[in-house]
Amino acid sequence: MPNGNKRIDQPRLAVRRLNRILTMLLSEMKDLTDEGRDFPIRWNIMHMYSSSQLAKLLAMHRGIDPELAGIAAALHDIGIVMTKKHEEHAETGEKYVYEAVEKYNVESGTKLAPVTKEELEKIVKAIVNHSDKEANSNDPFVELLKDVDSLDGYLHGVKAEGARFERCKKVMEELRIAFRQKRHGKETGEGVENG
Repeated sequence: MPNGNKRIDQPRLAVRRLNRILTMLLSEMKDLTDEGRDFPIRWNIMHMYSSSQLAKLLAMHRGIDPELAGIAAALHDIGIVMTKKHEEHAETGEKYVYEAVEKYNVESGTKLAPVTKEELEKIVKAIVNHSDKEANSNDPFVELLKDVDSLDGYLHGVKAEGARFERCKKVMEELRIAFRQKRHGKETGEGVENG
């Protein structure tokens, strides 16, 4: 071992609450069918996981609590999962967010820290507002979730248009990554080049 046989502990990201919430959500979603759904349940599961990862990364970049951002991203489309419908899912998701967090808090007992009332209100506010991509709030946490949702869809191949496009472009520039999108079979580059 380097450093004269001393063990150097590597820093560890605190995400135990997020991981438990993801596990809880997956166990409830994995057996749901696609019948009557606007989106296949596999899309919701995939988007839940990738959004939570992207949220942690962008939150670290912006100086926001990465675990809390990951929890909000994991729960942001719970309205679609529960109602099967995309329309007004942000607003209808509010009650399901409260229920999911309450379930987590009860099931985790003393093993894991609870999601506090203040954290829950922050999460709910971001989720209820995440679909309004055109509006810019003064709340960095709300804006983070809007940006994550836009960018995650783009990274899964969903065409970025309008406000989603602008958010994707802004985040890619913030991360100093060239934004590329295929238009009519032709790749176009926008934003700053890697560097």
